[in-house]
Amino acid sequence: MTRTCFRDGPARFVVVLLPTVVMLAACSKSATGPPAAPPALVKIAVVRSENVPIELRNIGVVQPVASVTLQSQVDGVVKDVLVQPGQHVTKGQILFQLDARPFQAALAQAQANVTVDQARVGQCQAACTTAAANWQRAKKLGTSGGALSITQYDAYHSSYQQAKYTLAAQVAQVQADRAVVQNNRVQLGYCTIRAPMDGKAGTLQAFAGTSVKTAATNLLVINQLQPIYVSFSLPQIDLPQIRQARLKNSKLPVYARPAGAPKPRLKGYLSFIDNTINAATGSIQLMGTFANLRQRLWPSEFVNVTLQVGVIPHALVVPDQAVQTGQNGNFLFVVRKNVAAIQPVTKAFTYHSLAVITKGLRMGDEVITDGQVNVIPGKAVRIVRASLIAPLAYSPRSARRRIHLGGTRGVASGDLAGGGVSRGASAAPMRPRRCHNPPFSAQSNPPLPTKAQP
Repeated sequence: MTRTCFRDGPARFVVVLLPTVVMLAACSKSATGPPAAPPALVKIAVVRSENVPIELRNIGVVQPVASVTLQSQVDGVVKDVLVQPGQHVTKGQILFQLDARPFQAALAQAQANVTVDQARVGQCQAACTTAAANWQRAKKLGTSGGALSITQYDAYHSSYQQAKYTLAAQVAQVQADRAVVQNNRVQLGYCTIRAPMDGKAGTLQAFAGTSVKTAATNLLVINQLQPIYVSFSLPQIDLPQIRQARLKNSKLPVYARPAGAPKPRLKGYLSFIDNTINAATGSIQLMGTFANLRQRLWPSEFVNVTLQVGVIPHALVVPDQAVQTGQNGNFLFVVRKNVAAIQPVTKAFTYHSLAVITKGLRMGDEVITDGQVNVIPGKAVRIVRASLIAPLAYSPRSARRRIHLGGTRGVASGDLAGGGVSRGASAAPMRPRRCHNPPFSAQSNPPLPTKAQP
């Protein structure tokens, strides 16, 4: 029995000892800790100074400067239609022709009446001349010598007066006949219906053979498209700002863009401010005038309207995606010496995907625009793409001149969308230098992956 125990003892000792050795090895490994996490991959942008417009936006409706519904001024029948639906017409162009034969006959009759009455005027003039001569002889003879009686004397005088009045009446009749002729000529002229202005013809509402009535039958609607109005409204709280801006600039720029229309926006100027505020909606009615040379604006079309009331000079702007929202307000991550830090900021508004910052940043600061979810404040980051904010007065040529690439950092206009106002005076242009890294674009550089949380 003692021999058996001697053999089993070391065996049990080995069984107990092996787990202990494994546990000690595990404890020594955990004491060293996991390997340090690699720096977060981020994209950054450099804060720039720009002239940022102050804009007020709303939906507007296009209205023609003039819209005329053509109607006949005489009763008649349409003989010819000389216009097509949708045709551009010019002022004075013949559009409709009515049957003019009844009016031509009436004109000829009136002209004949003038001839007849003119002949009667000649007769009256001869009778008046004879009566005047008899009256002159009667006055010479007189009634004192007994040559003429008082009755005869008065008869010569009455005859002369009657002839004179008859002549005057006949002359007036001729003038009336001439007025009838003129009226018939006007009526005959109404048989030819012309365009009262330049514009675009609408749908035809009368055709050859249609019987028309005076001021009762619609023939055609013509809308003037050049220039054209865009009517829109803004809250009454914006009225003082609009009026103050208009005192400085009598023609405030107004931009309009139809839904789905290509860039650029159409530019006009503010031409009308209503004299009262709509009490039901608390808004003020405004109107902009546009040249509409290419007829991109169409009557009754809804458009996106932007009224520019001023410009903030040398405003600091960053990409809007760089601004984060926390419990204490807006903040963003600033990179200094490849180390990320939280920077509280005050954001005024957003303009064309750019956030206007009024407090918390300086020009030239580097802010993180992508990969914030992996950033730990106070820890190192690795910059895989850097970009300068493209000027608001964006053009492909100016964007290419502002590409700035170096090492693992690059600048491309595709990172941010441009706007419509020239860059600030304090923003110095960047000189391009060569690099083998291609510029960033949405197709070649997808968003950074998000690190899985333990």
